[in-house]
Amino acid sequence: MALLGKTGDGKSSSGNTILSGKIFTTQCSPESSTAECKSGVAMVGGRTVTVIDTPGIFDTRLSEEVIKSEIIRSITECAPAVDAFVIVLKVGKYTEQEIQILDKIVECYGEDTFKHGVVLFTHGEDLDGQTIEAFVKKSPKLQELVNKCGGRCHVIDNKQWKKRFWGNRRNKVHVKNMLETIDKMVKENGCYTNELLSSVEEDIQDEMNGMDTIHLTPEEKREAAKKKVHKKYLIRFAGVATGTLVGAFMGIGVAVGSVVALLKAAKLPKTFQAIATGVTAASTLASTAGGAATATAAATAALAGAIGGGITGYKAAEEADSVRDAIKMATKANCENAKEAVRKAEQIPSNVYKTCTVYSDRNNFLAKI
Repeated sequence: MALLGKTGDGKSSSGNTILSGKIFTTQCSPESSTAECKSGVAMVGGRTVTVIDTPGIFDTRLSEEVIKSEIIRSITECAPAVDAFVIVLKVGKYTEQEIQILDKIVECYGEDTFKHGVVLFTHGEDLDGQTIEAFVKKSPKLQELVNKCGGRCHVIDNKQWKKRFWGNRRNKVHVKNMLETIDKMVKENGCYTNELLSSVEEDIQDEMNGMDTIHLTPEEKREAAKKKVHKKYLIRFAGVATGTLVGAFMGIGVAVGSVVALLKAAKLPKTFQAIATGVTAASTLASTAGGAATATAAATAALAGAIGGGITGYKAAEEADSVRDAIKMATKANCENAKEAVRKAEQIPSNVYKTCTVYSDRNNFLAKI
């Protein structure tokens, strides 16, 4: 299971509670103590459970390059699939700021993600005797989120309840209930995966197959392979916005398609990469045609632009010494390409745009370009 949520709501502590051990670093602080995605494994109730503790997606304390690095690490940790996304929230008063965070969660997560989502509340001791269901009903926004997750809602207390050895108000009971909920959810909806996670798994397997060492266990080989893939993706995704990566991870279709297209295009021979980059200029013409271009043409242009821009950024960032430099170099290269595309577009007669309306079929439009 992958733990998701905002800074300070207790993801790391929840991971420790679920695994019954001090696997993840926790501390009493208004800032996030998780600046790196980490996974932990333990036997829980007679089964092997893996928990992935992700950095706070909404953590403003971290720099852009650190957040991007950890989102990429989260993707490699979750590949090829996860059983559940556990959205960790805190029992307490929901101010306007908390409501905005809930809106962002609903906005960032794809509909398919919610089919594999479970809401887990921490600080259960603060319920003051009421049930978690009664607490949720007091907030329409909370109720909306829980409803999107199929009504799957649980509560733990990472401090008080872990000291209890009997009764319903102890964490072992609630963790057991949550695992049973996840079992039922997986039986009904399967595991969560998407094309991005599948592509990442292929790269991990390729790295593992390329290792000639015989002194590593399969688990050690996989860890080494994930580190190599993470490093490669830091450069490859240097020109991709962090929000796009989050959207791709959480199953938003457009984001998944653009990021996967970039991964596939980067594997092509350089001749085909040049063609894909050339499509960027052509797609710029199509997208600037306004009313003359069809909606299909505009969508195709956007995807082609993402591929071309991603390759340009990847090539420009290959020589970078750090993630920050890679982002700067990739952005500069794409900016220069965009200026050149616009300059060339201004030199082309306006009647060229008329061809866009003829090729409303996606394949014919691509063939014309």
